[in-house]
Amino acid sequence: MTAPELGDVVNLQPLTRKERLSQQYREDLEKMRLRARREKYCRYEEGGVDQPPESLGYIPEAERFITDIASIEKNERDALFAKKQQQQYTKRMGRADAEEQRWRTIEMTHQMEAAKLSEMRENSTFARSNKTSMPYNPINLRYDDGTDGERLRYSDDSLRYRGALRAEHLQQRMTSTGYNPITGEVIQKVTVPNAPMMPGR
Repeated sequence: MTAPELGDVVNLQPLTRKERLSQQYREDLEKMRLRARREKYCRYEEGGVDQPPESLGYIPEAERFITDIASIEKNERDALFAKKQQQQYTKRMGRADAEEQRWRTIEMTHQMEAAKLSEMRENSTFARSNKTSMPYNPINLRYDDGTDGERLRYSDDSLRYRGALRAEHLQQRMTSTGYNPITGEVIQKVTVPNAPMMPGR
């Protein structure tokens, strides 16, 4: 037996621990296999998200992001200022409408009261309600003429008569000597008026 012929020697660099651990993850392993495949199928390319310049979806990197921040900030401030101005205008117009409605209500109430007063002046029947609650004139202190005035007079006279009877009864029970035992003065007898007559007799 003879020794085999020596061919091309391939020296493989040993993998580090990090590389060996990375091959344990399924996603990294699939990416590595796609990157190393040689078939006639689609090849995996890093950064394949970018569109080619001749496609419709191509956009330069300079235009991918917003660069004019100052104008955007100014537009936002202008929009906020316009919103506040619109809110103040709406509030001002609402308050003006409410004030106008309030004054219209006041004027309408005044006109209704004026119409009522003029109607009361033209129609004298409203003056009948301007009467006292009793048939008695508080200005000249006289009873009204008629049955109501006579009844009120009889009621007042009856109160005075019963009050005088009560005072005479108490005076008789208080002392029988006819003078005040404390001061020694003669007691004035209570004068009892005549009993009032009922009206209609």
